[in-house]
Amino acid sequence: MVKKWSHILCAAVCAIILASCTREITETPGIRRVFLMYSAAFSNLSSNIHNNEEQLIDGELPMLGSDDVLLIYSHHTSQSGVYAIPTNPILCRVFKGPMGEERKDTLIVYPETDISASPQTLRKVLTDVQELFPADKYGLLLTSHGKGWIPPGYTENNSIIFDSAKSTKELGIEMVDGSGIDVRDLPGAIPMHLEFFIMDACLMGCVEVAYELKDKCDYLVFSPTEILSYGMVYTPMLKRLLWTGKADLQAVCEDYMAYYKSQSGSYQSATITLVDLKGMDALAAACAPLTAKYRHALDNLDRSKIQPYFYNDLHWFYDLRDIFVQAGISQAELESLDSALEGCVLYKGATESFFGLKMERICGLSSYIPMKERDALNEYYKTLSWNKAIGLIQ
Repeated sequence: MVKKWSHILCAAVCAIILASCTREITETPGIRRVFLMYSAAFSNLSSNIHNNEEQLIDGELPMLGSDDVLLIYSHHTSQSGVYAIPTNPILCRVFKGPMGEERKDTLIVYPETDISASPQTLRKVLTDVQELFPADKYGLLLTSHGKGWIPPGYTENNSIIFDSAKSTKELGIEMVDGSGIDVRDLPGAIPMHLEFFIMDACLMGCVEVAYELKDKCDYLVFSPTEILSYGMVYTPMLKRLLWTGKADLQAVCEDYMAYYKSQSGSYQSATITLVDLKGMDALAAACAPLTAKYRHALDNLDRSKIQPYFYNDLHWFYDLRDIFVQAGISQAELESLDSALEGCVLYKGATESFFGLKMERICGLSSYIPMKERDALNEYYKTLSWNKAIGLIQ
């Protein structure tokens, strides 16, 4: 495929400037799986995410000419805390050379005006990946800030959106105007079907997010709570996701939980969930009649008695199962709900607490409880696919 002349010129310049990347023309016929790490890191997470990229590269890199391909889309600040100076996002292929040495092939240098945390740029990059490397399977890891299903730009009066006193990795927010990916736009930003989608971003483990993506990928890994800025466990990730007929996503989750359970104090704070998105329609079918039958109870829930996934004043992320339990559903209805959850939640992990918040009654998926005083947020929520499926807000 012939790339645009501007891309070719930028790539040539970048090859001179970036000594760490080398340009090598490669042919890789019969690609089995392409794994892309997409780092939207033009933010205060830049150094953390750069370390994550290096940790990933320290793993078992695919050999040049193998049928697995590792790509990294990287967009960082020029230096920590400097957001006034734009930088060029770069797409690289990383692999082992003939002598087993680490190699980087700079494929595309994107314009500095591109906002990585936007559906337009995400789709452009994924389209380039698909054209450069036609493959049987694609896997995506997106790392950035995030705030679940909440629309970009939404703030709550007198609310600290993310607690700056604690170091967390919050999908798609950068220190530039116009950043943020509306969850409704996310499916349209993905041009191919994904085998898996890993979200290394805070609060993305929502039933609302999972349902939006149910027709775009097979498996989803995300966290219903925030994620500490250290992020996921990257070094063993390649041997879990490449080199195998089926990506071992449960092992990725288990690596994550093992690491954080080995920590102490507030650093021993983590949750992770693996979802089979083929089960999302059955989960919606189980929840819809409960929503209709227990509407009055749901409208009058005592939120203080429901398992939250937020430790501060973010009132939008409660445990899906516990919501219905506290609404008073019957034992038979609970068994039906549990059966649907077991059909989609393949793995859920949690430390005993998250920044002091006890993780006691968790199903692995968060959900919104409508707040009557949040008219703008409720009107937005009506447009989400999950709400259309279960009728939570009419």
